[in-house]
Amino acid sequence: MKMRFLAIAAALFAYGAATVQAAPAGTNPCGVVTRADASAALGVQAFPGFAIGANRTNVSLGGRITGPKISCRYRSSVGEVFVTVHAYGDPKTAYAAYERDRKNWWPREDLSGIGDAAFYNRGGQIYARKGADELFVSLTFKKSISPLSADPRLIALAKKAASRL
Repeated sequence: MKMRFLAIAAALFAYGAATVQAAPAGTNPCGVVTRADASAALGVQAFPGFAIGANRTNVSLGGRITGPKISCRYRSSVGEVFVTVHAYGDPKTAYAAYERDRKNWWPREDLSGIGDAAFYNRGGQIYARKGADELFVSLTFKKSISPLSADPRLIALAKKAASRL
């Protein structure tokens, strides 16, 4: 019975990973950052990405459902890449959400050339806004501390992701 369960679970995981990898870019985070992108940033082959997410009620934006907020995680032997796309549906709402997030992080480093606006939160994550979408990208290594400035690999990954929104 246990072997049958494991076989079914492995088949579902393989199907889900293949589905996620084959999905188009846009607001799908596993299409915005691909397994190849994650592997290049990590310097080793990443495992297939898996998507996590659903509609999110954002209380600070009036308590209404603001659109899908979906994440994708790629793990490897040395660390992971985590990307989230929040599709707000209109640029004004995306701008308000981005500014709220930006004000909540201090210290931070504003970045140029990534979407319409971006900042590094000095904890290993870049937040960016492009049109009606907000993007969050992190690159975490198992043996590291949070750098005071953004890693060039993280910046390159965020630029590529924002270009696909």
